Amino acid sequence: MRPFVRTIETLELDGGSLCLNFVNSVRNRFEDPLFEFIVTPEDLILWGSRTQIFEKNYKGGLENYILKNQEKAKHDLKKILKTRELLYRIFRKLSQKETPEDKDILLFNKELSLVLRHLSLEITDSLEIKMIWDNQPSGLLWTLFPIIKSAFDLLISDLRNRIKECPQCGWLYLDNSKNNSRLWCNMKTCGNTIKIKRYYEKKKTRAGRQHKIQ
Repeated sequence: MRPFVRTIETLELDGGSLCLNFVNSVRNRFEDPLFEFIVTPEDLILWGSRTQIFEKNYKGGLENYILKNQEKAKHDLKKILKTRELLYRIFRKLSQKETPEDKDILLFNKELSLVLRHLSLEITDSLEIKMIWDNQPSGLLWTLFPIIKSAFDLLISDLRNRIKECPQCGWLYLDNSKNNSRLWCNMKTCGNTIKIKRYYEKKKTRAGRQHKIQ
């Protein structure tokens, strides 16, 4: 059985929250340089469609924006990926039970302040509370709004204590198991890859021992 190979089309959403799924939009956090799945603005739209951060009718508007503003869209994408790395640094520190850098929290607060300007609540007659994004701006930067809101929700919840780092690929994920025993981001991918490696290492070791005996 061959180890699982990730592509943007098969990219798992195993983070447990929108913000961690965004942080995990690289193949392997231990690679240098990173292998990016979101390389073009079109890739971001594909990822956004899979994670349902915008409605289908808004997707068409984004595609039209990219066609008419290609250089601006590329610039926006750089900003978006820079923010992704900010979130990665913060959440990785928490996964290691360490305090994030003050400068990173300051940068996050600036992002959060911008996002909250566009957020309001609506209470229906049936007392249902809805989150409303007002005046959705055209352009790729809007895709950051629900991601930053997701990060804020995670940071102020007790779930932040369940953030873990996969030892195989470095992805971050929420361990929602009852006994907090989840070892990998995904048992079928990274877990299986590790088991395959261990199997062949043991097989190689046994073969070496038999060779010495002979």
